[in-house]
Amino acid sequence: MLEIATATLFLTVAVVAIGKKNHQVTWSSTDVISPAIEEELVADLPCPWCNAQTAEQDRSCPSCGQRFG
Repeated sequence: MLEIATATLFLTVAVVAIGKKNHQVTWSSTDVISPAIEEELVADLPCPWCNAQTAEQDRSCPSCGQRFG
């Protein structure tokens, strides 16, 4: 009886591990993005010195290197 329980547990763990290993999330250029997510992907404001696109978390311009603030 113990052998059957051990074999069942081993088989269950193996199936779960294989299932998680093959599960991947991929995005293609044809996927639909909701407006809320698309807004997060767009840069916030251009750099005041060179007008390059920046993100809110940038401490300096990725293009010209000028520090913000």
